[in-house]
Amino acid sequence: MRPPALYRGPDGDYLSRWKRIHLIDALLREGGFPSAAKLAKACGVSSKSIYRDIDAMRDELAAPIEYDASRKGFRYVEASFQIPATALSERDLFALMVTENAVAQYEGTPLALELRNAFDRVLGSLPKDLRAKHALAAQAVHFGGLPATPIPTRTWSELVEAILAHRKLDLEYFTPSKGRAETRRIDPYLLVVRDREWFLVGRTQNGRHFALFYVPRIRRVARTEESFEVDPSFSAQTYFEHGFNAMHGQGKPESVVLFFAPEHAHIADERAWAKKQVIRKHRDGSATVSFLSNTLFEVARQVLRYGGTVEVREPASLRRDVREQAARMAQAHR
Repeated sequence: MRPPALYRGPDGDYLSRWKRIHLIDALLREGGFPSAAKLAKACGVSSKSIYRDIDAMRDELAAPIEYDASRKGFRYVEASFQIPATALSERDLFALMVTENAVAQYEGTPLALELRNAFDRVLGSLPKDLRAKHALAAQAVHFGGLPATPIPTRTWSELVEAILAHRKLDLEYFTPSKGRAETRRIDPYLLVVRDREWFLVGRTQNGRHFALFYVPRIRRVARTEESFEVDPSFSAQTYFEHGFNAMHGQGKPESVVLFFAPEHAHIADERAWAKKQVIRKHRDGSATVSFLSNTLFEVARQVLRYGGTVEVREPASLRRDVREQAARMAQAHR
């Protein structure tokens, strides 16, 4: 049976803690006396979580882990120790496989390789029979979509390091409307992924507002020696609160009302258009979806994807924008 206390973390996330335990096990087997800080960085958690995990491994799995003060790291006293293979059920294997395949969402970035290496360590610690079952389960789910746009390793590394170190960056950024690249100094705050597309949230130096930069349009990144203080009022949740499809807009949010005729009303149920939306069903079988957004340009793109099965009722500016873009599409395909 699964050890209930060990594998279920304080937040109830069983699978995340299970993967962390096996990653700690794999790193200990590599030698090198990894410290709590190194294990925490590899697992993406705090050092306190690592200490709790190690204590749980000692108490519930009788893992012979000791701390070597002279090497300032942990090691297995008995190299023959193995984590019990009874911890994974069939559903757990399937969940692990889906998580592993989800790495495909990060293709095009160095993060994909790092994640695959981490999974290889976890899977390498499993017995052969469980690895064979995992390989079969991996054929059950496929993550598709358009190919990811590759991001240069140096660009990715500079962005991540600057965000973590709170260091200003100079970006040579291409703006299609201007047809040229310009250098901008920003405070990098956050990386955002949407449909395998990566964006950077950065605070500009002149306007002091938070802008969204499409990472593939960054031609060059230059680190600076100037640091910045993180605005305590900034959060991803509030930044995208009235955005749409991971895009951010300026100004006061407007009420958006989308209409679905009876033959297309199922679309209103099949996909969510906004986290805070209201769906109204009408007697004739039609439906309307209402929500607030200040990112109408992105709402227009999504409406156009449905090729006329979605009608914009409000606001008038969005309805006009969709009509004009549809006319241009019709002209291009005449």
